[in-house]
Amino acid sequence: MHLATPMQYHQPPGLWSQYVRALLARGNGKPVPPMPSLEAALIRQRCDPTKVAEYAKVCGFNQHTYLPYTYPHILAFPLHLELMLHPEFPLAPMGLVHVRNQITQHRPIAVTEALDIRCFLGASQHSDKGLEFDCVTEVRVMGELVWESVSTNLARSQTASSKKKTTPPTPAAFDHQQSWHLPSNLGRRYARVSGDSNPIHLYPFSARLFGFKQHIAHGMWTKARTAAALTNMVDMSQGQLTVQFKQPIFLPADIALHYQPEGSNVSFEVRAQNSRIHMTGHWQGH
Repeated sequence: MHLATPMQYHQPPGLWSQYVRALLARGNGKPVPPMPSLEAALIRQRCDPTKVAEYAKVCGFNQHTYLPYTYPHILAFPLHLELMLHPEFPLAPMGLVHVRNQITQHRPIAVTEALDIRCFLGASQHSDKGLEFDCVTEVRVMGELVWESVSTNLARSQTASSKKKTTPPTPAAFDHQQSWHLPSNLGRRYARVSGDSNPIHLYPFSARLFGFKQHIAHGMWTKARTAAALTNMVDMSQGQLTVQFKQPIFLPADIALHYQPEGSNVSFEVRAQNSRIHMTGHWQGH
């Protein structure tokens, strides 16, 4: 397999044109597609402090001297889409499901620092639900690796729905919790500050076009809101936050973060009022 020429940008690709292309993209239809070697980079990206503050407000972060822990993800998001819209990418982008996300921050990133962001397709593997593949992101400041992430996406196989359904996991026993109300417009608010305007998050009618009974919260908002809550419990300047997305959160919703601190580490679950698990995860401090 040859290595495609890296795509390099000095300004983020336009998200609206990307969504139009994503709606039209159909993949190559191969049942077991090989994943190509693709890479995209955004050079010397500077953050707008006003946009950072707006993102922080929607996600619940308090301080604005440094970038919120999850903020580099939204800077990398247009690059992820460019990888999935490349002619050699074999899957239909609109059918993909974000199932896991792992972020490692090596030091706090000042809002004023210029960032070099590199994204590439990583490992892929087959599961009982379909094909999983990684989008890997690296953020550097003057050559220093300061932040990195692995976003794992699932392309469901056509036969996966016929397999026997698994028993829902039993909620873990945690000593602490905090409750959150998610309004119906949360997806639109997060879309404005993140750029992720996937129709499944915006309105009931737009979500129904893609097979959902109701519009759903962004998984990365749920992770960001959890990270914001954790910053009040532990030092998150360095460490790794890993989550698994389980069940969608239909908006509006009342949910709760259940958590258990263990020294500098925290285990947690985000659950509905009926104990349905939406997200599980773990923070490991360095």
